Amino acid sequence: MPRLRLYCTISIFLCALFSASAQDWEMRAVECERLIFDGADLASTNGALLKKAECYKQLGRYADASSTLERVRMFALTDEERTEVLYQQELCHFLNGEFGQAAVIADNLEPSRQDIMLLHALVLAYSGRYDESEIIAARCISWNGPSPYLDELLALYRQHPAERNAGASLALSFLPPVGHFYNEAYGEGLLSGGLNAAAVAFMVANLAGGYWITGLLGGAIALNYTYMGNIERCQELTQIHNNNAPILFGDRVREFLARALEEPQK
Repeated sequence: MPRLRLYCTISIFLCALFSASAQDWEMRAVECERLIFDGADLASTNGALLKKAECYKQLGRYADASSTLERVRMFALTDEERTEVLYQQELCHFLNGEFGQAAVIADNLEPSRQDIMLLHALVLAYSGRYDESEIIAARCISWNGPSPYLDELLALYRQHPAERNAGASLALSFLPPVGHFYNEAYGEGLLSGGLNAAAVAFMVANLAGGYWITGLLGGAIALNYTYMGNIERCQELTQIHNNNAPILFGDRVREFLARALEEPQK
């Protein structure tokens, strides 16, 4: 049963297969809400909320599913049921791209099952918490004994991206094109350096030719545009990297775990 649950979880990450039409799931969600509105007892209300959340999940409306799960009266559930609700909330936040919110739940949900470990490892990887993700991922693939994929997993996590320092990027951006090189945008850096050099050359040439107003005014405007644009672009590149790098690495972790858990043990 845990193995089946695990493969079901992986399948959600890899594809979106529905056994009923969207209209059917919509109708089921409405029926669940009607039951709640009609004043069902506590146990029935919780059951209806769980079913409604599942309908929203099948429709791909993960934000609605997670908000529905928040309405569940947790005090009326057993420990096992509470674990399942928290797991589903974390899953919905993850599928909706809300990795920070999913990580908050992961911090408070004991990884007592392999499928929970799988989800925790992915959530933490996509959140940029690579060391924690690595530990849980290693435990996940070793759930049934030593895994032949452990060395490959460790090698993968050694390649995790480093967060770029916004302060360092700002300081280096005052020296075109060094800031771009720091952000590995070499082509843009060369172009930025060339534009700034051209602006300075324009100013110097006009001043040398006696065109003081043209040199000072035109050169200052051109240099201000290229120089300040260089600084702003470096900051933007740093932010883009820090936002996208965990997602790209998380995709690699997801693909690896799917393969390691689906393939027969060697």
